[in-house]
Amino acid sequence: MKTCTHHPDRKGFSICHGCGKDYCQECLDEGREFYYCKNPECQKLLKKQLFAGSLQGNVVCPNCESDLEPSDKERFSGKVHCPECEALIDYRVTPPGIFNRDHFVELLTSLNQGDIGLVKSILENAGVEYYVLGENFLSVEPLIQPARFYVSQKQFEEVKELLKSYRFSNLGVSSNQSK
Repeated sequence: MKTCTHHPDRKGFSICHGCGKDYCQECLDEGREFYYCKNPECQKLLKKQLFAGSLQGNVVCPNCESDLEPSDKERFSGKVHCPECEALIDYRVTPPGIFNRDHFVELLTSLNQGDIGLVKSILENAGVEYYVLGENFLSVEPLIQPARFYVSQKQFEEVKELLKSYRFSNLGVSSNQSK
């Protein structure tokens, strides 16, 4: 018989989906599909699971009232970019809030889809608040209008440190290639 990690005198009710340890019912919070313990890292996973997919169907931009169809990534994060008015909308709050652009600074620009995807992945994994303008224009106007990355002023130095060892490509040719 499994026992609770925090209460050895109690029978284990279930495991935490985050850390995999056994806990009694009192020590667990119920998510949509799984249970999570009170550990802060596991609670973050619970919040993500509870919020994931909560944006159903199309949403309306509170700034310009355009109909928006969020991507799966936007549905998961709750942050949606309106291509019509360029607003960044946070649907995790009620009523939906618009990010204050004054708190964001331009980090870099790129014409390379590989660089764009990699930078987005790095920023998302680090939990950085960011947005990208012009990414969709690269397929319409390649090599004319670059994608522009903006990050929170508070995280700017952290992001520069994260990206300092990455060698960006130039027009699809890596600067790492030997001559």
